[in-house]
Amino acid sequence: MIAVGGDVGIMGGSDAHEFMYLSPLGEDTLVLCDRCGYSENRQVATSRKAAAEPEGLLAIERVATPDAKTIEELAAMLGVARARTAKIVFLVAERGGEDGRPVQRPIVAVVRGDTDLNEAKLANHVGGAELRPMTLEEIAAIGAVAGFASPIGLTGGDVVADELVMASPNLVAGANEEGWHLLNTNAGRDWQPDVVADIASADDGDGCSVCGEPLRTVRGIEVGNIFKLGTRFAKAFGATYLDPEGNAQPIVMGSYGIGVGRLLACIAEEHHDERGLRLPVAIAPYAVHLTVLRGADSPAGEVAERVYASLGAAGVTVLFDDRGERPGVQFADADLIGLPVRLTVSERSIAAGGIELKRRDAGESRVVAEDALVAAVRAELEAPAQA
Repeated sequence: MIAVGGDVGIMGGSDAHEFMYLSPLGEDTLVLCDRCGYSENRQVATSRKAAAEPEGLLAIERVATPDAKTIEELAAMLGVARARTAKIVFLVAERGGEDGRPVQRPIVAVVRGDTDLNEAKLANHVGGAELRPMTLEEIAAIGAVAGFASPIGLTGGDVVADELVMASPNLVAGANEEGWHLLNTNAGRDWQPDVVADIASADDGDGCSVCGEPLRTVRGIEVGNIFKLGTRFAKAFGATYLDPEGNAQPIVMGSYGIGVGRLLACIAEEHHDERGLRLPVAIAPYAVHLTVLRGADSPAGEVAERVYASLGAAGVTVLFDDRGERPGVQFADADLIGLPVRLTVSERSIAAGGIELKRRDAGESRVVAEDALVAAVRAELEAPAQA
């Protein structure tokens, strides 16, 4: 489990941290530096990307590029690196208007071809609006051609350019004409952005923005978060306190969340085998799973009742399975639930000298005398978990 910086999103505030369980199944990508400890969700992570070599600005050339609608196809056709191209992403920013109807604004995002657009960063730079892809009709309405687009000659939309694009000369970009691209386009000379900002995603191998060492990315599952809300909500609701001078001040607020369901899912991912859960003692709802074979009206049932009572009196929590099901059903259910210790009382165990004790994380079981059982269970619960 690690803590990473995160996007405040709709919660607002000045800062947020997310608590992440590292797993290849995670829905979030985390950007980490092993040297200085930098750790951020990719939604907000910054990095040092390879800068373009300085060179003089060249004249624009129009070149035929039939069927080259992606950066990969374009780079392969022209024999250039993806870093020598400009990638255009068309989005619509939507926010609620004063009359309750959504206000929509076309956004044209420009990043270098070897990077990916970070929509969370972009959303923050356009006022936290919801973003959706433009339709082909909306793209055409601002004078662009999907697959062959560039910011040059557009008749609408806000152009948001990544900082790296502004520092990269002579990029290949679309001609806004089917089957054609332009060589040697330059931001500032051939087109003007409305906003310049860091809107590219950090990636493996980028330089750490703190120490410069290469970054790595891992996947994670968010199980908790903390938001510094400041006085945003307190002012909106008129929530105040009196300071030492008797003056009303807005309450400084924070939000602290934990995903109980997500935590359980992460625990199951970490502690399981082919038969079910293997819950650690610290979080198991019961310490012991007590099973009795042949039913409560047999001699085994009487012993099981005494065991249940003695463990409870000793402060050990017990889940007592006295359903009278077949042994195979009871054992399968016990393995599925995954409590740390399983005790089985049967005529066979009594004949062998007591109660069968088995740890969920171990393969072997043993029979323990009834008068020694509480001490044996406590010792197992205090022992280190087995791999």
